[in-house]
Amino acid sequence: MSGTNSGFPQDPNQQPGPGAHDPYAGSEGNPTMGATGGATPPPQPYQQSGGASGAPSSGGQRFDAGQLGNDLQGDAKGLFGSLFDFSFTNYVTPKVVRIVYVIGIVLIALVWVIGVITAFTQSIWGGLLALLIGPIFALLYLIMFRILLEFYVAIVATAETVQKYAHRDGVR
Repeated sequence: MSGTNSGFPQDPNQQPGPGAHDPYAGSEGNPTMGATGGATPPPQPYQQSGGASGAPSSGGQRFDAGQLGNDLQGDAKGLFGSLFDFSFTNYVTPKVVRIVYVIGIVLIALVWVIGVITAFTQSIWGGLLALLIGPIFALLYLIMFRILLEFYVAIVATAETVQKYAHRDGVR
């Protein structure tokens, strides 16, 4: 593919030329075409578009990650406030995940201890086997439980972030 221009620079330091694989270049049927026939760039993310031209206004809102983090923590209700939030705008998962994880650790350890005691009542060799092999299985269950909880927290964190962006941009 050395002779074709794929729209990507061959040299990592070289920038592509004008019109090289530009999805917003003036083509027929392109909804971003301005009234003069030239292509107008789409509004940039995190900025308010101004006027009919679609160009960002000079007073556009810039993205600030620190402000977004403060906003995400600022409107958080307490545990009981989130539990009785019937509009489901505040999530309970981040508030209870630590408690659920501690309960999970205690239950896994309790099941292992009961298994060891039960195995010793059956035979001494079964008890020794449960005593030696049981922690490996308990650790595997704990790892799977932790991954499951992290998955739930990641989904809720993503939903909170998307909700905050939508609220900031006036979508919701």
